[in-house]
Order: sequence, then structure tokens, then C-alpha cells
Amino acid sequence: MSQLFAAVYEIASATIGRPSLRLHLVVDRAKASVVGAAMLETVTGELHEIPVRGHHHEIDGDQPLEAIVLAGTPPVFAAQDDDPTSFQLLMVLPSAWKDGQACYKMSLGKRHPRVIDIRDGVARAVLPEAVY
Repeated sequence: MSQLFAAVYEIASATIGRPSLRLHLVVDRAKASVVGAAMLETVTGELHEIPVRGHHHEIDGDQPLEAIVLAGTPPVFAAQDDDPTSFQLLMVLPSAWKDGQACYKMSLGKRHPRVIDIRDGVARAVLPEAVY
């Protein structure tokens, strides 16, 4: 596998009526770093996007696993009231990088803050070429 590659993941909750998340990432295995964007779509159709950066880790065990830990990097100035203010994600994948489990939390809004907390996320890899 290349040391630098693009990865796109769709993360859906196992619970019906929860938002969906799409991650557009660039992974640098040599530096164990990850950068990209997280786009959350609520069940009402609202879209919220936040730049993310984080780390890639290999987990030793009976079956090798990969972990991606991300944090959001919201803009400091000129953020609108309903924009994301924070984001955290942990995604654990088998070594094939195809499907895995994820949990994430996104905080939205300044005046009327709300938190979306997904602990039962199912991550599915999507080929970057198929994303428009």
C-alpha cells in the first residue's frame, strides 16, 4: 500500500433517524498523519462541514487493525452561528481498510449549541474515484 493515499468513508449509525457522516481524507502512513474534511448530513438535510486532522495508528493483536483519530479544526473568525465548533472521531478498521466501526461527536452552534454524539457508527470505505 502506498505511503500517501486518499480515503473516503461513509459512516452511518446503526440507529434509524441519525445523521450520516462522510470523511474525505488524505493519509500519510510515513508520518502517521491524516488531514481532510468531515461532512455531516442531518436527517433534515442540513449539511455541516469541518476541516479535520489527526493520526493513523496500527494496533497489534490477533488480527491487525488500523485506527484513525481525528479532531476538527474550525475557523477562528467569521464562523456562522450554526457551524460546527468541535469534532472528534475514532475509527477502527481491519488492516484491509474497507469497513469498520466509528464513534464521533460534533458540536454545532454558538448561541444555541447542540451536540451530535454517535457511538454505534458503521464505517464503509468508498472509492475516491466514485465520489463526485
